[in-house]
Amino acid sequence: MTSPGELALCLSTLLADPMSAGADEVVSALDAAAAAGCGGVSAWTLHVLAFDPDPAAFREAAASRGLSVDVVEAAVGWSSGAGDAGPDADLTLEVAEGVGAQQVVAVCLDPVLADAAAAVRGFADLCDRAAARGIRVALEFLPWTGVPGLADAWALVEAAGRSNGGILLDAWHWQRQPGGPCPDLLATLPPSAVHLLQLCDARPEPGDDAMAEAMAERLVPGDGVVDFEGLAAALLGSGATPLLSPEVFSRDGLSAGPEAFAVGVVGACCASWPAP
Repeated sequence: MTSPGELALCLSTLLADPMSAGADEVVSALDAAAAAGCGGVSAWTLHVLAFDPDPAAFREAAASRGLSVDVVEAAVGWSSGAGDAGPDADLTLEVAEGVGAQQVVAVCLDPVLADAAAAVRGFADLCDRAAARGIRVALEFLPWTGVPGLADAWALVEAAGRSNGGILLDAWHWQRQPGGPCPDLLATLPPSAVHLLQLCDARPEPGDDAMAEAMAERLVPGDGVVDFEGLAAALLGSGATPLLSPEVFSRDGLSAGPEAFAVGVVGACCASWPAP
């Protein structure tokens, strides 16, 4: 059984409207993560800067609550080619360095990859920018985008060939990716391939709007159909040791308040994921 101190809770899930949250809401989220016993947090660049233009202030606020800032999300724009995401990538990496995070997330928001080779070059460039700061980059696959599943993400990461590049595996996206879960493929990846595992659960049937469901209708681990036992066997069986990050976007769950919701989410994650 996993302990709360091993988890880096996604702060965005504790905000009623993540896209417009202010400093006070970010503080409440930090308080909730600390109350749930988490050892760290994953934070969006947007929320770090909403708290204070100086990322070091966010780092200090987290540290005063016994929290490390382990992950910063997310770099975008890189999929069109090397250098195209320069300003966005640099801001993401500057924030990560300022809060002391050694891991950033990259996402492709385009519905299709217009040029797969350009996307490989763009991801490699992002990894090179990150490596200069001692930071790793995890590519997150999103079912409604040009990098919809694990196979697509791994093909891109492998082609980029950067030692600090890897994958973010979100359990909801794992369940909803084209073709569904692929534990056989996961079991063949190198132990270092999956940097980050976001824990959450999914309803049996997908909704009409995948993105809307992902941002508001996830379930806590154990309440849905994700096979955590099989996922753990495939992932941990390869020797992987990903950072664990609860990410349960749930409008209904959050109605209980950030602290109560965080405590419930962390408890469910600890019960559902085995200790390595």
